[in-house]
Amino acid sequence: MTLENSLTAYADKYLTPDNEWYLWRNINPRYLPTGIVLPMGNQYAQNVSLKHQLSNLYSNGNDDAKISATKYYIAVWGGVRRNGMNKIKNYSLASPDSLIVNGVQGIASWSKALCIRDPNNYAIYDARVALSLNAIQVISRAQSPILYPLLKGQNKLINKGSKHMHEYACKNEWPKTDQTDFYQRYNAILSATANTLNVSHYSMEMLLFSHAPNLLRIAFSNEHF
Repeated sequence: MTLENSLTAYADKYLTPDNEWYLWRNINPRYLPTGIVLPMGNQYAQNVSLKHQLSNLYSNGNDDAKISATKYYIAVWGGVRRNGMNKIKNYSLASPDSLIVNGVQGIASWSKALCIRDPNNYAIYDARVALSLNAIQVISRAQSPILYPLLKGQNKLINKGSKHMHEYACKNEWPKTDQTDFYQRYNAILSATANTLNVSHYSMEMLLFSHAPNLLRIAFSNEHF
């Protein structure tokens, strides 16, 4: 079973029409960029609306507006506050190709920047998503598993799970993804599964993000996670 097949089967089970499967911290309206108003609804609806409104601000704004929208999504919404302004400006204004070539370096930040530029083609890649991509291959007993880069995040459970996942992959001699093209491969898999299920590209990423703890516990049910 390929990763694409495994992800399709998992998403088909959990992507329910009410979208109550997406649970994350609430968006604080006090810190929203000027002009953005969130709709009533669950966290999925509000986060999708936020993506599209930020994308609209980015597409129609000048450089300052692009930087402001990007900084909000990385630092405020995403909670990644270690980037200096030079990095934020680069993530805001550099071409997608020049960011993607960085590989794993800074990906939890620059993938957020690309996500608000075009949420239908670029997805966030962070510690939770990385763990989910690997865990789902364990669950499905993938025939040719491949290790996607695991990242250190801000959650103790995810970090503990990522360490265990890395040890498991090394023990079972999983080959590693190519550092120069794994992000494109990741987006291609999301697009393929989204097309199969007739859902959005970002819904697939949001499922991986939200369900990381669940996937970890299913993959390693004998461990104490």
